[in-house]
Amino acid sequence: MKRPLGVTLLAVLSFVVALHTLLAGLVFLGALHGASFLPQITTLVMYLFGMIEGCGSRALGALALFLPIPPNLFFITEFLIVVLYGAIGLGLLKLRNWARWLVIALCILDLIGAAVGYAVPRFLLLRMGIFGMAIDVAALILLFQPKVKEIFEADAN
Repeated sequence: MKRPLGVTLLAVLSFVVALHTLLAGLVFLGALHGASFLPQITTLVMYLFGMIEGCGSRALGALALFLPIPPNLFFITEFLIVVLYGAIGLGLLKLRNWARWLVIALCILDLIGAAVGYAVPRFLLLRMGIFGMAIDVAALILLFQPKVKEIFEADAN
């Protein structure tokens, strides 16, 4: 069956999130090791990705700076996020139903986190921009459409 354009766009967005997370990890690694050039090179790219992605790894990076998280744990977490979003992107391109359900779960978690971030000032880092919330809502609407659901479920059988 033919892959819908919206699913392809979600796959591309997953790859963008993976790349953004990878760059955030590299910037943090560079900052830890005194490389002042790395943040300057990737700052603009990360800013542009961050406009698309929402809070994701920016919140994780901010938490890593303020909480006593060992750098090794931070890098392992960043690596797992890169692998997760890369796998989601590939799964969406191949119309795998598990990727559809992962995106649905992540979108719901993002929206719950955004609601908590706006309701409780202590959780300011969970706040998302309106663009990020719109992407989550649009993804949920797309992935619950009967035709899209049918395409993913046909692949599972």
